[in-house]
Amino acid sequence: MKKRVHGPSLYYATDKNVFEALNQHKVDTPTVMKLFQRRNIIVGKKTPREDLAKYFSRLTHDYYDHKGIAARLGIAPRRERITSMDVTGVSEIEELQAAVDQLKQELEAGGDVVHVSRDGDNLTMHVQYSTVDYKRSEFTQVQVRDGTVEFVKSPDGFIVRNTQNEYLNDVRETLLGKIEKAVETSLTKVVVSLFDVMSPKLRSKFFHELATNLPGYVRRDVTDVYVYKAKPEPEDESDNSVTDDPDTHVERVFLRGNGVTRSELLNGLLDEDDYYITKIGWTATENMGNGNVYDIEAVFADPKECTGFSFILSGVFPMEQGKVSARRRAPHKFEVDAISRVIEAKSRELMTRLREEFAGLSTGDA
Repeated sequence: MKKRVHGPSLYYATDKNVFEALNQHKVDTPTVMKLFQRRNIIVGKKTPREDLAKYFSRLTHDYYDHKGIAARLGIAPRRERITSMDVTGVSEIEELQAAVDQLKQELEAGGDVVHVSRDGDNLTMHVQYSTVDYKRSEFTQVQVRDGTVEFVKSPDGFIVRNTQNEYLNDVRETLLGKIEKAVETSLTKVVVSLFDVMSPKLRSKFFHELATNLPGYVRRDVTDVYVYKAKPEPEDESDNSVTDDPDTHVERVFLRGNGVTRSELLNGLLDEDDYYITKIGWTATENMGNGNVYDIEAVFADPKECTGFSFILSGVFPMEQGKVSARRRAPHKFEVDAISRVIEAKSRELMTRLREEFAGLSTGDA
């Protein structure tokens, strides 16, 4: 797996860093008082925060002081999107277990916390890891995050789902590499991509069909749409004829509201040959469900190539006393699994159909 490179190490927080941190609103008065209590110092509740911060910053600080301050200033983790692929070439759960156990030991040796669970022929690896962002202030640079890599049994092999970020993608690829060595055969991996569908209208059609015709669900409204147009590249350095003003180019347009797909602004953009949808957010209800409204989002991470497809069930507006609540709650695991299954199946179906349609357009059959 690719080694993480974080840059220069942070050896300590200076007195200035401590002073500024203690004056932030996220650090409450009980936290400051607890820092003093560890030194057997009693402070009055009416003592100005700035005076307390100034005095404490002149003292010596240890790991536990920094940990306590950082815990108050830490970044709240956000739920991340899910990406998936179909993997064939491995059919038995036992063939996965040895590779998973080996990777678990390697990750734990690097400081990660790994929990592996199994439910019949399905296997889940939960990974808690830390990232360092040196662009943030000293006490918020270390961020503890978590994600999953999940193997779900399918008729042809396994569907591999994982949290969509660079670290979990590396974990997934490392695990699949170990499985290939264990089974001594090449695995076949299929991901949702429109890289070879060069038609902007067909790329937009992918998202229209996904939101409108998701099996078992009825679309209520489209709330977010991102459209993209790649900047034209001149054929050579001396070619300035691509556009009248090469410095003027609108690459991305984001529309948010109600009934976005019916807006004249969006339809005007999509009528242009080079603009197409790369991200969409919509709400839907189940055909035969209890009336809950599901807030869903789907996106291609690379808008130019239309690769890195991922999705997320952002939240659920529950049905309460005969009407939809205005307060959104976090989705349950069974709801995430249900949405994931239908989006995975529908997106793969659309990818295959749109590739055939584009091939027909290319050969002049359509």
